[in-house]
Amino acid sequence: MLVRIQYKSLDDNTKRAIEAGQLNKNQLTQINASITEHVNSKKKNVIVSFAIMLILFVFMTFSMLSNTAVQDKTHLFMFIIPIFAMILIMEFVSAWLAYGRLRSQFNKALKKGYPGSYGEFLV
Repeated sequence: MLVRIQYKSLDDNTKRAIEAGQLNKNQLTQINASITEHVNSKKKNVIVSFAIMLILFVFMTFSMLSNTAVQDKTHLFMFIIPIFAMILIMEFVSAWLAYGRLRSQFNKALKKGYPGSYGEFLV
C-alpha cells in the first residue's frame, strides 16, 4: 500500500517578496489568511488522527494484556512501546509536512522582511 502525504510549500516568488519586504500590508494579510486557514484545517485533522491512534493503542494494549496467558506481562510492553513510538514519530513527521513546514517558511520569511510586523502576522 502506498501512502502519499500531501504538503504545501511557500512559493519561491512569494517567499522572496516577503523576505525583501516588497509586499504591502493588504497582500501580506491575504497571504497570512490563506496560510492560517490551511494550517488550522490541517491541525484539526492531525489532532483527530492523534486521538484515534491513542484510543486504538489503549484498546489494543488492554486487549492484548487481557487475552494473553502469560503470567508476567511486563515483557509484552517491550513490544508495545516501540510500536507506539514508531507510530507517534510518523504522526509527528506527517504533521510537520502537513502544516509545520509552510508555517515555518512563512514565519522565517516574515521575520527577515518585516521585523516590525512580525508579531502581527505570525502564524
